[in-house]
Amino acid sequence: MKTRTILTLLSAFAGLLVRGQCSADFSHVSNWDTLAFTNLSSVSNARYYWNFGDGSTSYEADPEHVFIEAGTFQVTLHALDTLSLCHSYHQTWISVSRPPDSSCEPYMTDSQFTYNNTDYVEIFDQATGCTGMMRHIDCMGAQNFSPGNWFNLSSWNNALTMARLRYTSNDSINGLVFRRAYYRTIPYNQTPATSYDTCSADFEYLIDYQPNGAVVTFKPLGSPNADTVWVTGFGNPIPLVGQTSTFTFPYTGGNLGKWQNVWRRNYDPAYGCQSRQAHTLIIRNPYYIAPPTCHIGDQPQDLMVQQNGSAQFIITTDAGSIKQWQQNAGLGWQNLFNAGPYSGVNTDTLTVANCQNWWSNYLYRCVVTAPGSSCHNTSTVAVLSVTVGLEELEQTGISAFPNPVQDNLFLRFSDAGGSARITIIDTLGKEVRNSTQTGSTATIDLSDLSQGLYIIAARTGNRLFQGRIVKQ
Repeated sequence: MKTRTILTLLSAFAGLLVRGQCSADFSHVSNWDTLAFTNLSSVSNARYYWNFGDGSTSYEADPEHVFIEAGTFQVTLHALDTLSLCHSYHQTWISVSRPPDSSCEPYMTDSQFTYNNTDYVEIFDQATGCTGMMRHIDCMGAQNFSPGNWFNLSSWNNALTMARLRYTSNDSINGLVFRRAYYRTIPYNQTPATSYDTCSADFEYLIDYQPNGAVVTFKPLGSPNADTVWVTGFGNPIPLVGQTSTFTFPYTGGNLGKWQNVWRRNYDPAYGCQSRQAHTLIIRNPYYIAPPTCHIGDQPQDLMVQQNGSAQFIITTDAGSIKQWQQNAGLGWQNLFNAGPYSGVNTDTLTVANCQNWWSNYLYRCVVTAPGSSCHNTSTVAVLSVTVGLEELEQTGISAFPNPVQDNLFLRFSDAGGSARITIIDTLGKEVRNSTQTGSTATIDLSDLSQGLYIIAARTGNRLFQGRIVKQ
């Protein structure tokens, strides 16, 4: 195995004087993944063309570019004097970072080498904190491979493409989620010094994102003779003939974008030209909206309402998720429908109207799913309690008096051998008294409470009884 000379992060190429007196040069300032480039070229009648090494380009003199993700990118500026045809380039490697937003931080390196007269590239995963996530490698024309594979370069002739290391996770609440990625420019037999030569097949491309797709325009960098651009990824390669050609790429691939390999062939027997050049474009949909997750923020709370009153169980979820409220009245969980006392059964707020006392201890929960996602989530369970009048409370063997009450509330239990958990709640749902009473009688001091309506609840064993009292 023979190690191939490879470009490293420290590789930086000064502007190359090709013919005439012109020189390309630039500097840059980084703000995480956003870079502002300052053109320092010395070129008359200048035409500039930037290739950022991440599947994006620009014709601006001083572009500001947001890189596709964190990565190591080979950025090239081509400068052409449109009158003298003097041309020059400046090329350098740039390391781009993004603010950390999770423990997973992908990083990779590559090695190009020759084995048995065949050229290969191998990707090395050096990520940290990505344990337990799914890992994929995309390189050249191959996608969704695991690290350790060799990717054959020989058929590419000349290419400027990319490798990507990406991590995803999958759980019942969020579904399949893209976490982080790291990109790296992969140049193979890429020689910018000859991009404008007669036999060069190198070409420009510019992506114009429109609502119905990405319109890409292709132009030769060098000689316009014998142009043919081939677009792959749509069955048989699509030939585009002419000095300027366009193709509209549909939006696919979600938030990661779609990799598209494009070739140009320059076959010109008059000059002895037989050359091919490949570029990999990443078509990202700027109009893409990620599917909602099944995350539930606020959970439903236990409610206590008066008989014939209404109860509202409330959750918070992502917009676009699908909600289905369920009830368990002692016979298992059943989906609710917008009928009778129930409304909002497919929203964040379930309303139960005209509550009856026998509905006490009914259970409610919400199941959340999301279109376009494999997620599934279920809220916590909330209990409905319906209060009754004290005369009905007495039918259970518990009496409370006087009512209205000023100072002390007296309780009498017909079952002197048992115990009861007594709770008094104000109209805002705040618990103001809580005690366990045994024996046949009990006294509760309410003298410090404000005037108004209160709910008294007595729990004996698995049974819960409620009533209303008035504090004067």
